[in-house]
Amino acid sequence: MTDTEDRPLVRLSLERTVYFSDAVIAIAMTLLAIELPVPQGDTSSQLWHSFTEHLGDEYVPFLISFAVIGLFWFQHHRFFQRVDRASGRLLVVNLACLLVVVVVPFATKVLGGPDTAFGVVFYAVVMLSWGAVYTLLVVTAQRDGLWRDDLPAGTGRRMITGAAVALAPFALSIPVAFASPSAAQYVWILAAPASVLAGRVRRPSARARA
Repeated sequence: MTDTEDRPLVRLSLERTVYFSDAVIAIAMTLLAIELPVPQGDTSSQLWHSFTEHLGDEYVPFLISFAVIGLFWFQHHRFFQRVDRASGRLLVVNLACLLVVVVVPFATKVLGGPDTAFGVVFYAVVMLSWGAVYTLLVVTAQRDGLWRDDLPAGTGRRMITGAAVALAPFALSIPVAFASPSAAQYVWILAAPASVLAGRVRRPSARARA
């Protein structure tokens, strides 16, 4: 079979990988909400009290994890906008990325457990695991020559740096967790401005585009 005949199969493989990945990520986001407790009570006061009881242990971790998976999806989406073909190694590493995503609902349950360092550290490690497999995804694309031909030089390096910047607050939270698990979770708030900064890091300069 010639290269021309192989090309549709390569394109199909890439498209199926993207569709499958989007479906897995969507299911993971949905699973976050399935076991959220419903406030119980016969009066508005009782319902509000029940809601506030679950706020820190259930609802806030849900919102954090929903935003985190959304960030994962965005990074994953931007990555596959930049590749032009698939490889066996890329498919395997992509499965590793999806493994981290589907672990997030479980990590959210652990986070909502007793107020100990274990839950916070475990959650942060899962986040950093995404950074590791995402970096491997970029390195694989670079090694196998999968980038689109029109990408500026240094694209892979900027993508890795951007992901590291976005996830840095989770790394910083680990030592904080051993002193105060609650304070460590506040460190995660920095992930929002860090993500904005990461977007600027990923954006190529005028010299790189020239």
